[in-house]
Amino acid sequence: MNYKLRLMYDGTNYAGWQRQDNARTVQGELEKALAVILRQPVTLIGVSRTDAGVHAADFTANFHIDSAIEPYKVCRGANALLPPDIRVTEVSSCHEDFSSRFGAIKKTYIYRIDCSPYGNAFYRNFAWHHPVPLDVEKMQQAAGYFLGEHDFSGFMAQGSSAKTFTRHIMESEISRQGDLIEYRITGNGFLYNMVRIITGTLVWVGRDKIQPDAIPELILSKDRTLAGMTAPAKGLMLMCAQYDE
Repeated sequence: MNYKLRLMYDGTNYAGWQRQDNARTVQGELEKALAVILRQPVTLIGVSRTDAGVHAADFTANFHIDSAIEPYKVCRGANALLPPDIRVTEVSSCHEDFSSRFGAIKKTYIYRIDCSPYGNAFYRNFAWHHPVPLDVEKMQQAAGYFLGEHDFSGFMAQGSSAKTFTRHIMESEISRQGDLIEYRITGNGFLYNMVRIITGTLVWVGRDKIQPDAIPELILSKDRTLAGMTAPAKGLMLMCAQYDE
């Protein structure tokens, strides 16, 4: 039988989602808790392999087991065993063919930038502190150029296992409230560190290192060295994934 989990986590103290032999990960903690509850090993499939320090507000995972379970008991039991920075919000049965990773038709991320002069204590693990002034209007203009279908090779970090590099971006918006800038991006998929590199590029636009109308040429170049820096992991949060169910 196939079961779907929805969870949220603060990624500050984890080496990312994916299980690793010598590091603490979200997948590792969750599989350990489920093994105790279900009295058998469980292998989770996650919607995204978030990096160390990246957070998730609504992360989807699924696992297969031979016997039926009572979802509410698994949810309650998992939260009793898990550390407080990982919370399971829902457990439900799903179609046998459902895959959290391959079934997602789009994902939404938000990247937060704290522009306050000295740093907000409450954002210290959830936003990139960037006290240098940023031209938000120019960043908004530049963000629009990422919409549509493009080859994002130039916005991918080394070490990616991706075989194809074209992704379709449906939402790319910058907003500001007080000292907090938020970049919201939705797409049918993302390359390794793609959102963080796009964010770093938008920050360079905000600092007048790149002009907004240079973005199309930068995308076409497929040259990572022309794009901005990779923004720190802690500002990134996976907000949700959408499935065609």
